[in-house]
Amino acid sequence: MTKHWASSAVAVALFSVGMYLHLGSGSTSVVFSTLTVGLGTIEKKAVAVGKMVPAHSVSIKSQINGIAGEIYARVGEKVEQGQPLIKIMPNPTPQELTDASTTLMLAEVDLEAKKQRLTNLESLIKQEIILSNYNDYVDVSSTVKAAQAKVLQKRQMLELIHSGEAFIGDTRLTSTIYAPIKGTVLNLKIEVGEPIISTESRQVATQIMSLADMKTMIFKGSVSEHDAAQLILGMPVTLTVAPYPEVEIRGVLTKVAIQSEQLNYPTDTKTKSFDNGFEVEVGELVIPENVHLRSGFSSTAKITLKKSENVLTIPERALKFKGKTPMVLIPDQSEQGFYTRPVKLGLSDGINVEVYKGIEADEKIIDNSTMGEIHD
Repeated sequence: MTKHWASSAVAVALFSVGMYLHLGSGSTSVVFSTLTVGLGTIEKKAVAVGKMVPAHSVSIKSQINGIAGEIYARVGEKVEQGQPLIKIMPNPTPQELTDASTTLMLAEVDLEAKKQRLTNLESLIKQEIILSNYNDYVDVSSTVKAAQAKVLQKRQMLELIHSGEAFIGDTRLTSTIYAPIKGTVLNLKIEVGEPIISTESRQVATQIMSLADMKTMIFKGSVSEHDAAQLILGMPVTLTVAPYPEVEIRGVLTKVAIQSEQLNYPTDTKTKSFDNGFEVEVGELVIPENVHLRSGFSSTAKITLKKSENVLTIPERALKFKGKTPMVLIPDQSEQGFYTRPVKLGLSDGINVEVYKGIEADEKIIDNSTMGEIHD
């Protein structure tokens, strides 16, 4: 019995020593991931999504109805101001042609009648039956001139309907459309033989083509109402274009819409709030020589709202909050391995944040994102 008790006591002692050695060997010091406080630049930006377009473009439409006759300029061609673009061939209906011919004939008949009456009065003046200032003679002379003008007008109308060409004095009326600006043909929306609806028609006029000066490009896009409230003309902008994702194009904010043209209603009908899209424009672009922009290239603009340069910055992930108070973890030789220190923050870009007070440059802080539940 005594031997059995002694053996048990020895076993318990050996177990206790083993547990002590095992626990003692596992209590090594914890190594935290640290960051070094440095100087940097923090920018708060608004993002606008849109596209690159020419600063000046015009849509070409016809002032007369007809059919596309000859097309003198094609897509991509550069044209000078006053250069012919397209000839519109008149295509009058039988009714329009009949009406124009009839009104011309009636005007000519009226003119002949007035001329005959004027001739009769002139004969009476020669016979000294009436004076040259006789009221009827004066009135008839005026009506003859008016009738001659009416005949000329009706004849010009008939010529326009027939051929699309006519003269009014020294002015030539033509159905050929000329380039109103110097630029490049962006698109051509008709072909020879297609009908053309004029701007004077009750229907929507046919857009024939578009011209634009491709030397001056701008960005057009939209921002949310929250960003629009902070925008000021002249703010610096950085653009990226889809075909050149690695290239940055710099510009200046030149326009912010006063009124929203687009309402982005939420898909959730239970939500009553909505967001307005405000149009913005970016001009004065500095485009690298190796970048060739085309109208319609999708683009993203980052508008710098605020900027702090050469300031103390740390990643936001390094912060620990006690209520609303931001703090950083400073490593030390204590049993815990760190202590907390409150800091005063400045501008943030969502990744890094400016620190006004609480830490110094080159100071070590613990990356709070790697701490897990150790200090909680």
